[in-house]
Amino acid sequence: MKKLLLLSAALVLGFSLMLLTKHPALGLDGAEFCGSCHVMEEQVESYLHSAHRLGTECGDCHVPHSLVPGATYKAYTGTKDLIGVIRDKDPYEIKISPLGQDIIQDNCLRCHQDLLHLVGDTEKDGGKYCFDCHRSTPHLK
Repeated sequence: MKKLLLLSAALVLGFSLMLLTKHPALGLDGAEFCGSCHVMEEQVESYLHSAHRLGTECGDCHVPHSLVPGATYKAYTGTKDLIGVIRDKDPYEIKISPLGQDIIQDNCLRCHQDLLHLVGDTEKDGGKYCFDCHRSTPHLK
């Protein structure tokens, strides 16, 4: 019974901390936090010189916007990135996962849905992501 109580308390604490990652006042979606890791310096620097720096944070593009999926994804990717940095796993080659690509695409459309009529339906037109053509918009490369 004591183990179950401890496990329950740990799960509640872990879930609460995970949800806190989505609290705007903590600043965990912004360039200052994301740039605190030396591996992300180039990406943050290019973002700070892009049009997206005005009114968007890193998390606006890279994290789901609903609370639980967003907090879960941020906790997962943050932990994965931290482990990668600790293990010094190819720090200069940052690659986005297929799930991350889908999240970015959803967030592009969340803000820019009104522009879709200019380019057509990306699903029908070869299945391209917005960033296939606009990769340099937020990160200059």
